[in-house]
Amino acid sequence: MTQFGAPSNRSLQPAGAVPAVSGIGRRVASMPQTVLRYRGLIRAIVVKDLAGRYSGSLLGPLWLVIPPVFMIFIYTVVFSRLMGARLPGINDAFGYSIYLCAGLLVWTPFLEAMQRAKSVFVDHANLIKKSAFPRPVLFVPVVLVAAVNFAILALAFFGFLLLTRGWPGTAALVWVPACAALATLLGLAVGAVLATLNVFFRDVGQVADLASQLLFWATPIVYPVSILPPRVLDVISLSPMFPLVRVSQQAALGLGTVDLQSLVAPLVATGVIAILAGWLFARARTDLLDRL
Repeated sequence: MTQFGAPSNRSLQPAGAVPAVSGIGRRVASMPQTVLRYRGLIRAIVVKDLAGRYSGSLLGPLWLVIPPVFMIFIYTVVFSRLMGARLPGINDAFGYSIYLCAGLLVWTPFLEAMQRAKSVFVDHANLIKKSAFPRPVLFVPVVLVAAVNFAILALAFFGFLLLTRGWPGTAALVWVPACAALATLLGLAVGAVLATLNVFFRDVGQVADLASQLLFWATPIVYPVSILPPRVLDVISLSPMFPLVRVSQQAALGLGTVDLQSLVAPLVATGVIAILAGWLFARARTDLLDRL
């Protein structure tokens, strides 16, 4: 096994851009083989994460199912029934609940992947110090846990659609998970950038949490875009999360054809941020052990 993160007295050393990028390409190409080789470590981290949340509780794994079902129930009762919230142009008693849940289905895996990824080196500091393995392997459990949580939430959501509107439709079944998957990768890429920075500057985690709250309210999840002034809409539409949330909501509500071109921007943003994350890690990996 290759020893990553050997001690050094230098922090964030300068490195050539071309060698760093070519090294990133080699690591990406070898990632499937690396995942297969360290599948035991990945499985252990995933199981520990999922089981550790509810160890000692009476309901155990049922707590994986209860929160998403309860969330949909609350949104339906509070917004659709008690508050009578309606979407402009949508004559459906459950339209706002569907709109809200479809947005959260994309936002939740993004936020979870980013929050878990940004602290992955700090959380596994002891493992990194005691074992020799490729550090990017630690990001794989982040994606798997987010996927498990999304699958449970999606099952509850599609069950809700089936009960209230009948068959959800092919567009909802395809594009809601697709947007959530891309949002997860985007969150992972952002979190990977923050993970390296967080080792050297521990305030990064707190700043990222504040920024994520700002991004949430700058994304049309709890409000329709029709209420926004044109200038505000032009600004928030620059966010890569904006088209992902919008496509998910439109697909869930069955509002016309999905605009595939709108997904190009978040796809490109994910790739660029992932390259930046790999470049930062390549520059700082020799000093990670010293700072953990």
